[in-house]
Amino acid sequence: MSDYAAFQTLLLQLQSSDNESRTRSESRHMAAILARRLLVNDYGSAFLPLPVEAKNSAKQQLVLILVHEREQLMRRKVADLISELVRMQSDDDGNSEWPEFTSILLEWSNSPDSGLREIACHIFGSVPSLFGNQQAQSIGIIGQFLVRAISDPSSSELRAAGLRALAAFTVQNATEDSVLQSLRELVPVALQAIATAIQTDSEDDTPLKALVDIADAAHKYLRPYLAPTLELCYKILCNEELEETQRHLALEVIVTLAENIPAGVRKSASLIESLVGTLLNMMSEVDEEPDWADADTAEEEDDSSNALTAELALDRLSCAVGGQHILNEIRRSVPNMLQNADWKRRYAGLMAISACSEGSSKQMETMLGSILDAVLPRLSDPHPRVRYAACNSVGQMATDFGPKLQKTHHSTVLPALVQTLNDTVPRVQANAGAALVNFCEKVPQHILVNYLDDLVSKLEQIMNSKFQEMVEHGRKLVLMQIVTTVASVADAAEKKFLPYYDRFMPVLKYIMENAIHKDLRLLRGKTIECISLIGLAVGKEKFIQDVGPVMNLLLQTQTQTDSESSDEDDPQASYMISAWARICKLLGRDFESYLPIVMPQVLRSACVKPEICILDNDEADDVESDVDWQVVKLGEDRNYAIRTSGLEDKATACQMLVCYAREMKESFAPYCQQVLDIMVPLLDFYFNDEVRSAAAECLPFLLSSMKVKQPELVKAAWERVHKSLIRAVTSEPERDVVADHLQALANSIEAVGKTYVTSDQLAEIRKLLDHLFHEHFEKSDERLAQRQNEDYDEFEEERLLSEKDEDEYVLSKMCDIVHSIFAAFGVEALPFFQQLMVFCVKLLEQNRPWSDLQWGICLWDEVIEFTGTQSWQFHQFFLPTFVQAVHHQQPDVRQAVVYGIGVAAIKGGPEYNQILSDFVGPLIQLIEAPDSKSEENNLCTENAISAVTKIMKYRPECLPPALGGIDALIVRWLGWLPICDDTVETEHVYGYLCDLIEANNPVVIGPDNSNLPRIVRAIAESMSTGGLSDTNAEDNRSKLETVNETSGFNQQNGLEKPSAYQRCVSILRHIQSNSSLVEVCVSQLNEEQRKALGIALMGH
Repeated sequence: MSDYAAFQTLLLQLQSSDNESRTRSESRHMAAILARRLLVNDYGSAFLPLPVEAKNSAKQQLVLILVHEREQLMRRKVADLISELVRMQSDDDGNSEWPEFTSILLEWSNSPDSGLREIACHIFGSVPSLFGNQQAQSIGIIGQFLVRAISDPSSSELRAAGLRALAAFTVQNATEDSVLQSLRELVPVALQAIATAIQTDSEDDTPLKALVDIADAAHKYLRPYLAPTLELCYKILCNEELEETQRHLALEVIVTLAENIPAGVRKSASLIESLVGTLLNMMSEVDEEPDWADADTAEEEDDSSNALTAELALDRLSCAVGGQHILNEIRRSVPNMLQNADWKRRYAGLMAISACSEGSSKQMETMLGSILDAVLPRLSDPHPRVRYAACNSVGQMATDFGPKLQKTHHSTVLPALVQTLNDTVPRVQANAGAALVNFCEKVPQHILVNYLDDLVSKLEQIMNSKFQEMVEHGRKLVLMQIVTTVASVADAAEKKFLPYYDRFMPVLKYIMENAIHKDLRLLRGKTIECISLIGLAVGKEKFIQDVGPVMNLLLQTQTQTDSESSDEDDPQASYMISAWARICKLLGRDFESYLPIVMPQVLRSACVKPEICILDNDEADDVESDVDWQVVKLGEDRNYAIRTSGLEDKATACQMLVCYAREMKESFAPYCQQVLDIMVPLLDFYFNDEVRSAAAECLPFLLSSMKVKQPELVKAAWERVHKSLIRAVTSEPERDVVADHLQALANSIEAVGKTYVTSDQLAEIRKLLDHLFHEHFEKSDERLAQRQNEDYDEFEEERLLSEKDEDEYVLSKMCDIVHSIFAAFGVEALPFFQQLMVFCVKLLEQNRPWSDLQWGICLWDEVIEFTGTQSWQFHQFFLPTFVQAVHHQQPDVRQAVVYGIGVAAIKGGPEYNQILSDFVGPLIQLIEAPDSKSEENNLCTENAISAVTKIMKYRPECLPPALGGIDALIVRWLGWLPICDDTVETEHVYGYLCDLIEANNPVVIGPDNSNLPRIVRAIAESMSTGGLSDTNAEDNRSKLETVNETSGFNQQNGLEKPSAYQRCVSILRHIQSNSSLVEVCVSQLNEEQRKALGIALMGH
């Protein structure tokens, strides 16, 4: 049977006059449901092919069926069918093939039959765009229609349907201020209807659900009536005689409004404080669970319980409205709760600290010591649920206040958690282990090492005992957590974990080899994770002895997983994928032989398609409570539900492909095309941000690999990447992912180089940057306007600053693209740049934020660096700003200026001589300022030292005579060393130092080699901190070669090979030959400096 024949049959069944058929209610309900589903899925074949007369007849029949139907439930089914048909017969411009239906709807809204009036609201709520392009002139009629329904005294069902229709219409028009303003007088009517509904029908949650929808998507509509809305919902929340569902919905309205109108809600300070007190009471309503202490699984709490609902609300509320408004009541109530005889009150007090620590972190940080003094004793509380909550609280604070908590309170927190690992209740033991994981994530290594012996001994003891307990009794909760905790400790300790490696690896390998039962898969997965993290921590040299057996076990697991492919819930897969990537990072090119075996599973996981369903509102309500599904509203009566359980595995797989492509380089070439085919479409995978970011990050590595091994594929691959990234940037909703896409575009340009980038592609990139620059300035203007808003306050300023930070990050990636194009094209990039120059000048305007000034200067630095003498033609656009900005209060701005002066010294030509001379004085002022070596100023200072160094080396004629000549300046210059943090500038500065030493410059060496100990100390300090290293030398050489090639700069005038690091090692070797001199030099070094010199001398 064809689709349109099926539709006709269902329609006939709905209107059948046969008594038996008509009385078969279930059959008729199903006919309506199936007919609607047919329209949703196959409108093009079920209805569209019908002749016009048949279509009109079908519509008339449906209207008659609905009017004459007496069973209200059946009416709603038919109304749903009509709604779908109305929606399908409307186009995007608001034109309808059933225009007369609006008159029919309005006629029903005035019917004496309240059931028909309800159906009118039901249809309008399902299709709020029903009035189409006639909406503007019909807004008054729409308002009358809604107000009659919402205030109707005869029917609670009608009032509820009216509220639902109001919610749907305001959400549909949430960005149309004129529409919201026209209907604003309905808000008090709606609030009264909700209050009445609560009193008369406490089981109907439709009114409050409608209010939640408005608060979520059309909160501007409620803003003028925010206070009465909050008061009504708080009153409902406090009414303990009501159903919990109603109270929770009222709470949801308050919290949602706090998230969407935080400044407005903050003005109701007394209500907030009262609300926090109510939430604390609700959090105390914890159920007694006799078997809780003996449970071997960390069961999730019932998310519909009062306690968890209140806890989650407190967390969201704290993040939304800011700490002080929450903390007033917390400070009053929680200390007493922690001393209360009722364990439930103590439990609730601890969970409250956990809940509000993220949102109130700034305020709580100032009293962190006193909070810990109150919480840590609860780790020894008589009741296990309280001890569990205390672990939870400490772990949450370690995350929210790290690394400050770890730095200042490690001596009390860490021993307390280690002691709690001895708890006799497994769930408390496990939660103490989880808190240790949080602690280790942000603990400085030099602090952790002081506790490693005791911590590792305790973990080893518990792991061994719990392993035995699992073998004998099958209990595994604590063992799984301890395995994870060991992994976290190793990850934080890195090489310092080396002495403990052999105490854990044998038992971990044993678990991995023998935990093959289906019930032990999660334990095995966590063990795989632990082994790979320990291996990465201790390094290849130690782990190599076990990597073969471990990889064999992983490959056996892979084979087993492949043979059981029907089991989609096997947790081992994601752990294996991550473990392979870590081992790849550890082994580097030696991992190549494993790629053919590990890639199939990673590719399968990366290709997993999410399970998606399209649902109506009723179906969505049923699915929302399922934790494995996420429901997203599409508007009107449409929602999509996505199964989230596979998305994390997909994201992990994509991130691992990035790792393989990055670490394996050209060895990854055999997989590049296949991975490219997977990753490019995932740039538009809107179900998961991490997938999109990983897809973008992977692309430049694929292009680099192809360029080396498959050059014939590069042109087509680059064309595809270029086109896809530009499209993805323009459609990407998340600012941080926009930045990732821009970075990928910049890196891809660098990967393929000038040969493959066409003029048309450059034009597309320029067009994209033009759009982004306009957007950047528009967003900045919008923030200025928002500061004039009635709700503007200090917390709103924090939000605006956070938004500004996001925009700055995007701007920085835009600048990276410009850099990549200059790096590839050199002087030939000037026409491209000139089309963007208006924005580069605008960034330097005096009224711009300092971050705009910084990035604007960086763009002009690129012009100087890559176009050399050609840059002078633009000097009037940037040099006046440079002169002023070198004294700017922000170090990042000053650093951008001094970097530009340094590259001008090398590349700028004689036209820059006077400006270079004028800048020497300000540069020295920056270097010799009392706070020049502070953490915030040091990078700027090192760039200034490098700039002076470049002038001394390349433009000594520009040194002002007042300095006393170059010899006098060299003496001062030696006193500025060492520099350690900026690895690019260390190459310049130490390269010049080597020039002077190799030339036996008497000023540098000093009488009787008297300056050499100081010079050796400066070299050793930079080596010990990583400023001078073999790795940095290679990176810097590559960058410098790129700059020199594209700018046409003669290599003989630039930094010469070998690297500054290699030259310093040669000088140290020469000093080493003089035993008395080397003894003097070494005596002035600390242990770290001596160690660094020893490694350098042994390596060369």
